[in-house]
Amino acid sequence: MKILVVDDSSTMRRVLKMGVNKAIGEHNPEIFEAENGQEGLDLLHKHPDIDYVFLDVNMPVMKGDEMLRIMRQDPAIKHIKVIMQTTEGVRSKVAELTKMGISGYLLKPYTQDIILQLMNKLMERESARV
Repeated sequence: MKILVVDDSSTMRRVLKMGVNKAIGEHNPEIFEAENGQEGLDLLHKHPDIDYVFLDVNMPVMKGDEMLRIMRQDPAIKHIKVIMQTTEGVRSKVAELTKMGISGYLLKPYTQDIILQLMNKLMERESARV
């Protein structure tokens, strides 16, 4: 399993990596990191087989919702599941991101246990489709 964490905060990237490893460590996830949306897109084009992207909304260079918009228009990477991370708990923002095809979202600040719960839910959803 391959995962991309896109966040301008190195602390948040570290928390996410630890949470993902706690949640799905038995799957030996390969975790990539990017500091902004442009770096994230560059990594996705190098690794279009990434399974999940944890994507922060507010970042310099390219914001997360812009990266998501570009992803959903690109046939090579539009299938990748995206979990948005945001401090914006505004329902209208979450509704907008949901319409753009996110698989879930995390409201900052969050803990490793919340990541574990979300990953378990996503993995259950995946196995139910098989």
